[in-house]
Amino acid sequence: MSIKTTLHLLLIFSLGIIAQKTAAQTIRVEAIFTPSSISSSSRTVYKVVIHGTQQNPQGSLPQVPGLRISNNPQSLRSANFINGVPSVRVELNFQVQPQRTGNFTVPSWKVMIEGKTYQVPPATLQVLDPSQQEKQAQLDLRQAAFLKLPFPRSYFFEGETIMTSLTLFIWDRLPVNRIENAPTKIGESFSCNNLGKWTEEKRNVSRNGKIYSTFTWPVALTAAMAGTKEISFNVNLRVRVNSRKNSPFSSPFFNDPFFGFGREESLTVELPRKSIEIKPLPSTNRPSDYSGAIGNFRAQYSVDSKQVEVGDPVRLNFSIEGKGNFAAIPAPTLESNEEFKIGPPAFLFQGNEETKSEGRQNFEFILTPQKAGNLKITPINFSYFDPIQEKYSTIIGNEINLFVKPGEKWIEPPNQIESQNSIPSTIAMSTNDLFQTASDPGIWHSNLQLEPIQSNYWFWTFQILPLSGTLAFGFLGWKRRNKFNEDFRIKKANLSRKLNESADHRDPTGFFRAFKDLTRMQISKKDKSRNTFAFSSDELISFIKEQKFDKNLIIEIEEMLRLGDGLEFAESSSQELDFKSLRGRASEILKKLS
Repeated sequence: MSIKTTLHLLLIFSLGIIAQKTAAQTIRVEAIFTPSSISSSSRTVYKVVIHGTQQNPQGSLPQVPGLRISNNPQSLRSANFINGVPSVRVELNFQVQPQRTGNFTVPSWKVMIEGKTYQVPPATLQVLDPSQQEKQAQLDLRQAAFLKLPFPRSYFFEGETIMTSLTLFIWDRLPVNRIENAPTKIGESFSCNNLGKWTEEKRNVSRNGKIYSTFTWPVALTAAMAGTKEISFNVNLRVRVNSRKNSPFSSPFFNDPFFGFGREESLTVELPRKSIEIKPLPSTNRPSDYSGAIGNFRAQYSVDSKQVEVGDPVRLNFSIEGKGNFAAIPAPTLESNEEFKIGPPAFLFQGNEETKSEGRQNFEFILTPQKAGNLKITPINFSYFDPIQEKYSTIIGNEINLFVKPGEKWIEPPNQIESQNSIPSTIAMSTNDLFQTASDPGIWHSNLQLEPIQSNYWFWTFQILPLSGTLAFGFLGWKRRNKFNEDFRIKKANLSRKLNESADHRDPTGFFRAFKDLTRMQISKKDKSRNTFAFSSDELISFIKEQKFDKNLIIEIEEMLRLGDGLEFAESSSQELDFKSLRGRASEILKKLS
């Protein structure tokens, strides 16, 4: 008998003894946090250990305010001898993320094991403020990329447009691949212009003892209502992070002085919320014709001609120039009367169309005089509120005199019949100017019917050329699609093989990376306009939720991805992973996604 066969028999015999001994073993339940004291920026594991059985318990874990506890625990089974006594147990590991500091207790709760009810004892977790080292790491991360939004004053008025700039600072040693999107406003108390690509970029900017690159966007904010309001912005960066597993503070950007090469993830940079006092506009001394203009303006009033005839159109231009909320300024009111017919105004803004905070706003009216004489065009007054002087001002327009001529009257032409009668009936025509001409008869045709175009040689030549091009492009496109599908199939097969090999060799990093890549490939079919292969775990989960998959499937995918990330950053242990169960779960998930 070989040594290998003997070892197999001994293993089977030992398991039989364990099964017999544990049949009478008392079931005992323990609960503990590991570690039981953490900082608010760290994670922990709520562990439930059941001695004396290998059956999974059934029960409902209570929720604790201030703690975010995973709904899908990692299940581990073990069987061994302790001092010659067989022992079996089941472990349930729940990932826990604190949301604030303090002491938290998971109360006692019931589980069903082998048809009987057992009580899980309470467990307490202490969440402390971050240590000095963690605070320094977080401070370094905040100083690696941040936003600045200066304001010219500490308060503003309701409806006032505030012109400022939003600047993104990026440390030169932070491995940023690109800025994912334009900054996004947080809060509904202010309206904001559309922020597209940055308008100013600077290099080698010194701040906080570091060298930064800066990107600046012009921002025009308009307060919607009075009161103390908050505003913030955030922007996402694609950064290259280190793949080392010993990240001390869940901040892989600072593990290596030169960062190195690793995977790409999204880093959100958020401006700390700024509180601004918004004052209502004063009601005292408010002009009756005030229509909402806030700023500092000058007005001009002119016509293109001061002398016309009845019915001739005249262009009346009213322009406002300065700084303020041009987007909220309506056109002045001019109504038709007995002297003028007035059309609707045309709008023309000269300045930055996105912010509309500085420039010239032109209102052009078309006036048509209805009668002759020395007419007067009604003056236009313009009232606005000056936020610096905190008072209302009115620009008084002057009357414009317009001299309108009656114009020429229509004269009826003489009767053509009478003029024809006056012509003598007999006119002697001279023959001196007459001469004979000859014409070339050209080619003789047997009939006047045109030759059909289909019989023309050039017609078919011009038809065949585009047809040949269309067929060629169609063939190339078909060939390219087949090549893409074949590459997709080969890549999927390689990842599936890598998944199985990693499970056989108990390689958790390779297993979960292969699972994540296979998940990316499966969901890439849902929206081909987005590059799902560049998604991080959080982006992947958000995208899957947008596709409205089954809720249980989304939970399973999220748990697998979280478990993989935890193993990669050494937040959980891979010593007792059940790779057979994990392989089955992964296969079921990928089958449901396909």
